[in-house]
Amino acid sequence: MGRTTKSNLPQDVPLKWNVEKAAAEFGLNNMTLRKALNKTSAAPDQDGLYTTRQIAGAVSGGAFYEEKLRTQRQITERYTLENQITRAEVLNRAELMKVMAAIADAFVSRVMAIQGLSRQEKEDLLKDLASWPIVL
Repeated sequence: MGRTTKSNLPQDVPLKWNVEKAAAEFGLNNMTLRKALNKTSAAPDQDGLYTTRQIAGAVSGGAFYEEKLRTQRQITERYTLENQITRAEVLNRAELMKVMAAIADAFVSRVMAIQGLSRQEKEDLLKDLASWPIVL
């Protein structure tokens, strides 16, 4: 047997809302709710009222719209980064480190091969090489 509870709503009539009352109930500004209803193409009945389903769809549709906008921003960021990489505006750190290491190795071997330098002079040059800052 069903349990009856008190309600201030009619039991046999679907609940309908005017924009002002729905906006207050859902904690929205009237214009915000109107815009959300327009985005979801919700049309009022002949009395200018919206069903609970229309209001809920507009409110959650607004959240969906915000998520869609966030996704579009992330896609835009990804394309921007890909374009920067394509135009060589972004350095690949791993590749740059390989190149810098190869240059350093070549420099070390050239310094060590120089005949006219003392061991101390060679060590000073290599110490200088080691102290060069590599800023990526």
